[in-house]
Amino acid sequence: MSQVAVARTPRHPDVDERIFTAALDIVRGKGPLAVSVESVAAASGVAKTTIYRRYENRESLLTAAIMSAATTVEFPSALSAKDSLRWVLRHARDTIENVVGRGTIAAVIMNEDPQFTELLLGMIRNSTRPLRVDLRERALAGEIKADLDIELAMSVVLGVVVAELIRGRATEDDWVEAVLALLWPAFEA
Repeated sequence: MSQVAVARTPRHPDVDERIFTAALDIVRGKGPLAVSVESVAAASGVAKTTIYRRYENRESLLTAAIMSAATTVEFPSALSAKDSLRWVLRHARDTIENVVGRGTIAAVIMNEDPQFTELLLGMIRNSTRPLRVDLRERALAGEIKADLDIELAMSVVLGVVVAELIRGRATEDDWVEAVLALLWPAFEA
């Protein structure tokens, strides 16, 4: 029995980028339940048939779009403990405001799409791993409190950014400095 090679149309990265941009814009603004092949096709200008050729269903499309936005966090190593915390606050603020968005935060809090929530939480765990490692190393070195509850510290640092987003308050650099002034005594050795 001979196999026939099927020629596939080459994928164009600009089409995938349009699809991902549209899907991520929808997630940021309205949450994951608003993402469908139809909504992405309408927002991106890419035909539904083209999207279906690339992605089996909504879930695979959404997963690919989220994974396209996942980046490895380059955690700066030459900073003091206090400057590292400042960097984390700024990074969390920028990521939540500019990458994740209100629709995503609401969807995770409400757990309206458990598969999406688990995907996003996995990404958050991976992206915050360098900070956890840094905090543990600094605690062992005596730069911060040795008995600091690292997981609680992570929740507080990320939670303060989410809380301000929910409240609709600005998180400019003066806000970062005010949060740092409030939190630093809990970290300081």
